[in-house]
Amino acid sequence: MNAHAVTLAQTNLDLALLNAEAESIASSDLYIWLHERLPSEIAIRLYDLVDKTEEVADRIISIGKIILIKIIEFVNTHPNLTLGIALGVAIGVLVNQVPYLGPFLSPIAMALGVSIGAVAGHRLDKREKGQVANSDVNLIAISQDLIEIAKEFFKLLIDIFNAVFDKPVLREV
Repeated sequence: MNAHAVTLAQTNLDLALLNAEAESIASSDLYIWLHERLPSEIAIRLYDLVDKTEEVADRIISIGKIILIKIIEFVNTHPNLTLGIALGVAIGVLVNQVPYLGPFLSPIAMALGVSIGAVAGHRLDKREKGQVANSDVNLIAISQDLIEIAKEFFKLLIDIFNAVFDKPVLREV
């Protein structure tokens, strides 16, 4: 991995561009997007981020909107992955409702459901983009998919951290 430190000027420019993009999107548009795609409770909790601001370099930055925009970009880029994870979580919640055994089986069901849903969604996303996707169900193929998913997730986290913090962060070239 070739990585280089981003200069403070580059970071400030990136942050200014992200803030300009965040300010150009109406808060109501973000809420509508969240409400259409997520359960109401989650949409409302995420919407609470919209009002979060931070003073950076004598400017007020809409940190909450920037984080929401990055999450929305991730969901738009990986819709089936997101849906697979949501279905896995739903399975875990349903198993938790089983009397007596539910609380014990729910963590296992959730871990399996999220993993299987994420892998299936990831493979569908790759096929829709015209990329070659694993079709094997052996442990190595599934592990490769999980590694790709983890890379995408950590890329999202790095994008959010780069957007939120004004200190230079290592980036992959």
